[in-house]
Amino acid sequence: MAKFIHLSSYFLTGCIASSALAWMGFLHPVLASPVRIIYVILLVLWALAWLTDDAVAQFLKLELKDYYAILIAIAFAIALGGITSWLIG
Repeated sequence: MAKFIHLSSYFLTGCIASSALAWMGFLHPVLASPVRIIYVILLVLWALAWLTDDAVAQFLKLELKDYYAILIAIAFAIALGGITSWLIG
């Protein structure tokens, strides 16, 4: 139960951070391009994490199942927290 609470707090923190980033991009037109660049960098890092899954999972001492779950949770946190609010707003 403690592990679930710990991981869900990381998920909510990711949603909040992505939402704040999207809000900054929506706040002023000058900030829109740096926010897009940050999202592109996050997308590239996420893709690299998928490509290097065996090495990174061994380094972090995680099972592949747990590593994939973390990567999917990161994608959902970014999508739910920021991109959706940016598109709706």
